[in-house]
Amino acid sequence: MSRTTIAAWVLLAAVCAVYLPDVGHGFIRDDVGWVGHNELSSWSEARDLLNAHAGLFRPAVSLSFAAERRVCGTSPLCYGLTNFALLIACAAAVVALARVLALPPGAALAAGAIWVFNWHGISSAVLWISGRTALLLVLFAALGAWAFVRGRWLVAALCAGAAMLSKEEAVLLPAALLGWALVEHLHDGAPLFSRRNVGFAVASSVVGFLYYVLRSQSDALSASSAPPYYRLDFSVTRLLSNGPEYLDRSLTFSVAVLVLFWLVHRPGIRDAVRPHRRLLWFAAVWWVCGFAVTMFIPVRSSLYACAPSIGVSIAAAAMLHEGWRRLAPAARTRAVRIGLSIPFVLWPVYHFRNKDLVDATDVSARMIAALQSVATEHGGQTIVVLRDDRSHRASFDTALGTGLQDAVDLLVTPRLRVWMDPPPADGELAGIPPAPAPADVTLKLSGGRVVREP
Repeated sequence: MSRTTIAAWVLLAAVCAVYLPDVGHGFIRDDVGWVGHNELSSWSEARDLLNAHAGLFRPAVSLSFAAERRVCGTSPLCYGLTNFALLIACAAAVVALARVLALPPGAALAAGAIWVFNWHGISSAVLWISGRTALLLVLFAALGAWAFVRGRWLVAALCAGAAMLSKEEAVLLPAALLGWALVEHLHDGAPLFSRRNVGFAVASSVVGFLYYVLRSQSDALSASSAPPYYRLDFSVTRLLSNGPEYLDRSLTFSVAVLVLFWLVHRPGIRDAVRPHRRLLWFAAVWWVCGFAVTMFIPVRSSLYACAPSIGVSIAAAAMLHEGWRRLAPAARTRAVRIGLSIPFVLWPVYHFRNKDLVDATDVSARMIAALQSVATEHGGQTIVVLRDDRSHRASFDTALGTGLQDAVDLLVTPRLRVWMDPPPADGELAGIPPAPAPADVTLKLSGGRVVREP
């Protein structure tokens, strides 16, 4: 077994230690909508997958949830494990992309590790079941880039289309890949109007047009109908507000790994950067196109950093390799051992960053279990009031919010009528009336537990 293979198994063990204990504890917020509104029991329901969900046109995501619901029903653990499997697939796709960009196996593995252990965005994508949107985007984008570099322009265009059907910001993925072609032309003298570039430009234009037609026929949000927090704002103020945040979320971990390497081994920075200027340009083009849409949306999400950080991770791994190969053999071994130990040393950091999401899923699971107990005991149409405790981050509101009744309709049998007291933070906007009085049963959140009031 090669050293690279051993390192891959060690890193896989680290990923498992960080995420496997926390996946699939329960459904929160948008999860219920994705699971509950997507089924595949008839052709009409298959056609419904092309409709927008909550104003978002993401048929690839809808298809994944619909297919999984036929297999798993409404078990959150199954959906969580699927997200974890997608995470591993995404990391493997990043490694494959790094390899076709001429990085040796060890450096390509480092690129995948830098991407997967970024503490911004990845945890949300894995532990929040709805974060699957970002994972599918990353998977199809990385595979599309891999195919493009390999000259398989039709596969690249199809992957770009799949990425668009997973998340809206992928609409500029073809521009990113054609930008790579321009970098190759300016840096290496590669022909600009090659069969690959022209073929991909034509095929991706057709794919983009079909995406536009399908999207326009759905009830997806448009630039004019989007709510204020999703409406594009191409202003300098928005750029100055979001720019530093997304620089942090997509670059900080990669930079931290590079700084640690340079502090320990002191290689020449200039010597490490010079051979990889083309990769740095690739990373810059990828980053700009990846954030070109989300940078100008008022609402921020670490999920938006998952795809743009791919290029940064590969460029950082290339510079690490360049510095590493200039070390003496003993120093190389020490550097690899330190690198492999970092995820395990940082486990408490990942555990702490996962805690808010895990606590919210735990509250959700306990709430659904308590409501099922009430339904079994009292029967359908029982009126239940949930008294919330918002002195902690994990509450009924942060767990399910305005999706409470939808969650109960999907997960509890027979059906209950449920209210939250106080109402969800955005309950008035969602048109949720105040809780009725008196209720048949009252449950309250106390210390993270759901208990029945006498």
